[in-house]
Amino acid sequence: MNILLAFVITMAVLLIALIKFKVSPGLALFGSAILMALLGGVALPDMLTYLTSGFGNMMTSIGLIIIFGGVFGMMLGDAGGMEELAKGLLRLVGKKNDLLAINLAGFIVSIPVYFGSAYIMMAPLVTSLQKLTKKKTTSYVAALFTGLLLTHCIVAPTPGPTAVAGQLGVNLGWFILYGIVVSLPASLLFGWQYGNFLNRKDTKDDVARIDTNEEVKEIMDDSDLLKADPSKPSAMTIMMLITFPIVLIIIGSVVSVAASPDTFIYALFTFIGNNNVALFIALIITAIVLRKYLVKSTGTTIMQYIDRSSDKLGNILMVIGCGGCFGNVLQKCGLGDALVEFMSGWNMPILLLAFLLAMIIRAAVGSATVAMLTAVSIIGTAAVSMGYSPVILGLTICAGTVGLTLPTDAAFWLPARYNNLETNEAFVATTYSTTGASIIAFLVIIILNQFAGILPGMF
Repeated sequence: MNILLAFVITMAVLLIALIKFKVSPGLALFGSAILMALLGGVALPDMLTYLTSGFGNMMTSIGLIIIFGGVFGMMLGDAGGMEELAKGLLRLVGKKNDLLAINLAGFIVSIPVYFGSAYIMMAPLVTSLQKLTKKKTTSYVAALFTGLLLTHCIVAPTPGPTAVAGQLGVNLGWFILYGIVVSLPASLLFGWQYGNFLNRKDTKDDVARIDTNEEVKEIMDDSDLLKADPSKPSAMTIMMLITFPIVLIIIGSVVSVAASPDTFIYALFTFIGNNNVALFIALIITAIVLRKYLVKSTGTTIMQYIDRSSDKLGNILMVIGCGGCFGNVLQKCGLGDALVEFMSGWNMPILLLAFLLAMIIRAAVGSATVAMLTAVSIIGTAAVSMGYSPVILGLTICAGTVGLTLPTDAAFWLPARYNNLETNEAFVATTYSTTGASIIAFLVIIILNQFAGILPGMF
């Protein structure tokens, strides 16, 4: 069977399984890998090899990162640090710039903490601020949601970007650094400034909706809202813990380029700056620093907490691992080369193709991680072989998954559930803002691509 036709059939089955029958993403991806191999004429012994090697290669590259990074992020959230960080940023920039503070808080928090958990933790603060300032709820949601989603989709060590970097063989330190460069302007424009734009629009009063959501915490007055909670870790402590592993990874990447390989400095910093080691060190330090808060809030010992937290990561590992199976089968079937050859007749630039492909898949399946894994498997190897920087290509795919946040994605419904937005308002606060941010991020990537030959870490 023609490989492109086999792919269309496989994707149709995958979409129906995910959207219509609500099949677990991990199971759907593994089943799709088998279907694609059968339609692509892969022999059964080879299929087994492709499936197991795809899973193994994915776990080798990012398995420990997901485990250590996941537990690390849960510690920060369960200790109550994320709300304290948001309040600290509010105290820093002032109430007049509260949308900027919420946007930056979301941008920072979603690097170590999974998007859904981060939004749920910060949603009560959004509602409290809206009650205090009388600004539009949609403006706060847009600021928070956009900041959270950009770093969730573009900045490692979150699972999706980490998986893309692993598939393309990119140094994670440089990928983090350029990911921040790409996503920060998009966050400020379509999180902070778009939020200000929404607030200036003459829409209906949001105040009446506040008390209707029973899940939201009791509204606090001005002093209580911004006051530091002594029973929780300080904003500065949380900020230092979040940045610690990122700094280690970036330093390791810089030293690997600047220092001679036979020196002790090179050996030391490339070791502690390794993705796995840096997150392991960060996890241990965070466990020590936040121990008293975690023991008090969870009623367990710190080691029991780590065990229970690691149990919650199984689903993420399943999705990422089975995505590796699917991606490896797509590569072995030659889909990337076939698609590039097919699209060459349209004269569509490869980066634009990668961007749109990731965005469309994300809109269809409702999962940024699945979209990243699928898109990088389809076009990654072929594009890199054509001379494109793997960093540029990986960021392009990640940026594509930010846009078109639709009702197919569970994230779309979080503002309705936790901030009581109507569906049409959720489109305004999430779909429009994230799609605009996605485009801005892509434009920044295009600019970086013009200087890929001279920028460090691009190849």
